[in-house]
Amino acid sequence: MASANAQVANQSAHIKGSLSPTYLGPASQVLLKGPMRTLPQVVSPAVHSTLPTSAANLPSTNAKPGAVEAGTVGPSTCITYVNCFILPLPISCTTVGTGCDTLSGASPATSAPGLNAVDSGGLYGTDIEPPDQGLCAGAGYVVEALNLGELRVYNTALQGLSSDISADSLMGLPSMPPSGWSSGGDIQCLYDYNNGGHWFVTEFVSTNPEIAGGPFAGCFAGAKNGCLEGLAVSVSSDPLGAWNVYFVNPNWNPSEPGNGYLLNDYAKISTTRDAFLLFYDEYNLNPATYPACPAFGCAGFNGAQELAFNKKALELGWPVMVPYGGPNAYFNVAVANMGLLPTPEPPPFNTCGQNSPVPGYASCWYQVIPAQSPDPTQFDNTHGGMGYMLASLDFFGGGDNRVSVFYWSGLSSLNTLNPMVFFGGTTLTTTTPYRDEGAACYPGTLTSFCGLGVQKAGPVPLGDTNMSGLGGGPEWGIATNGDGATQASFANHQLWFTVSTLVDQTFAGGVMELHIGAAFYAVGTTAFDGGGALTVSSQGYVTTAHEDMEFPALAASDGPITIMSFTLSGVDYYPSSAYGTMSTGTHGLAFSKYMIAALGQAPQDGFTEYPAGGFRPRWGDYGAAIYVPSTPGSAIGHTFFASEMIQSPACTDAAFLADPSCGGTRDPFANWGTSINSIPA
Repeated sequence: MASANAQVANQSAHIKGSLSPTYLGPASQVLLKGPMRTLPQVVSPAVHSTLPTSAANLPSTNAKPGAVEAGTVGPSTCITYVNCFILPLPISCTTVGTGCDTLSGASPATSAPGLNAVDSGGLYGTDIEPPDQGLCAGAGYVVEALNLGELRVYNTALQGLSSDISADSLMGLPSMPPSGWSSGGDIQCLYDYNNGGHWFVTEFVSTNPEIAGGPFAGCFAGAKNGCLEGLAVSVSSDPLGAWNVYFVNPNWNPSEPGNGYLLNDYAKISTTRDAFLLFYDEYNLNPATYPACPAFGCAGFNGAQELAFNKKALELGWPVMVPYGGPNAYFNVAVANMGLLPTPEPPPFNTCGQNSPVPGYASCWYQVIPAQSPDPTQFDNTHGGMGYMLASLDFFGGGDNRVSVFYWSGLSSLNTLNPMVFFGGTTLTTTTPYRDEGAACYPGTLTSFCGLGVQKAGPVPLGDTNMSGLGGGPEWGIATNGDGATQASFANHQLWFTVSTLVDQTFAGGVMELHIGAAFYAVGTTAFDGGGALTVSSQGYVTTAHEDMEFPALAASDGPITIMSFTLSGVDYYPSSAYGTMSTGTHGLAFSKYMIAALGQAPQDGFTEYPAGGFRPRWGDYGAAIYVPSTPGSAIGHTFFASEMIQSPACTDAAFLADPSCGGTRDPFANWGTSINSIPA
């Protein structure tokens, strides 16, 4: 790793000599034996009865470690060498085009209610926050996927083609030894057009059964060898047909700190022409195995993990092991442990260990998200097949103005006996700083920099009635979780991504309001493919005047239009699904306008909104958006997007006490819902 610092600065490293992956070889090193063939069962729409309020059915957060950032850092301890301690950013709301956007008229989007807390509670017998938004589309279908592990299939007109499908069924978990495994959530999906068309679905899997507490008593509780990443690939382009299922083992490398107790957190996926890309953040759930500081992994975090699998092998259901012949030598994987790659911070604060002057922080690559292309025409096939990842760099909670692009090259060789795959990266300094410590919003630690959005006042029966001691006001805000990347998109030689940030909206007369907005970036790759440098081709802010926005997602199209979707909330809005359009030429939302796809009907009234339960507020964790090109039956392409919102009006306190489902519109401890939407693009 001696060349790592030079590698980060070398913008042509994939051509002039890149880092070797941490591991490159047969996928049997990383995957459990497989695949297993499954045929998911569609649950009948039936009755989502009110959940009992016994201790066995109290709600749960998806209680994984939060972002690496854990608090608010003052100027005296911020050591980032570029733009340390960034204050909320001033955005003029008196000049058009500065990033302070206003509501447009009627929206051309088609919208339909998506999955909600009632569906999730009906499948798993418990309420969960946050739901974690997954959405994918292709081959005439749209699939929504949510925590703890459920899917529903729609057509492109957003009409339901199935009821609920549990990820337990999709992954074949009830049949796993000795008495079943369980879904853990953080579910993701995508459609890939190659090799006849296939769907990919990933999620946490805990190696203990649902009846024994599921992931909350297994994987998330630090059980030894308790965590896996389920990887399901459809046999055909029909998501309601058969699937091949593999399991990624985060404990594949015995030399990793905490081996046996490693958690594959926040997994995100994408495809290239040649590879299936998987990212996750690797946490050590057993403090007894932390090495002495400042060694790698001593903070309980081993950094971002990037995996590139032979896509053809997965889509055609190749076995990990050849019968009587050992590992399948054509089924390869490349792994890059980014915890071993120094960050751009000055030594000694550039390594993945607890060597920071800021308690609880580590200068360690995290949330390095693979970029998804809308269809095969947009893949970067130069240099033996490229794949890109993007990340923000606010390691110490003081804000930043840098973004990093990482890349695989030589991915086509994964389908050979002698793969030659390389991994590299570069960091770019921008003129668009960002800062949001949304993951720091725990009871007793709320500060002016904590990323909590406002929501319109309204009835909150859980909070009013303090049922089971989990409610009780005052109500908290809508959480943002910080300024890490959550989704990346690649099309037309542009890498798009966005992060949450706090902004000061300034109005006439010097009136200033603190709000949550988004910083966005497009990084051009055309010159890079020819041996030149990556360049920031578009950047700026999106913020809704007088309101807040949470968990933005960007989807680039085959044409010039990119869609940004998000949850909208504020003094005037219950949590709603909203969006706007942009291109590299607009440097923000087109016409400085946003639109509402689905209007929220009530405040969030879930159990994490009330500090009496000891939770921090949770919302969404990420949104989702993807462009689908025109087909023979459709003259134009469409962008499909989904975001969390509140689908149903609240009932009265008296009605809630008599029926905590409010007539089947919510569950006792949660009332979140989602909206799925499409817009011609």
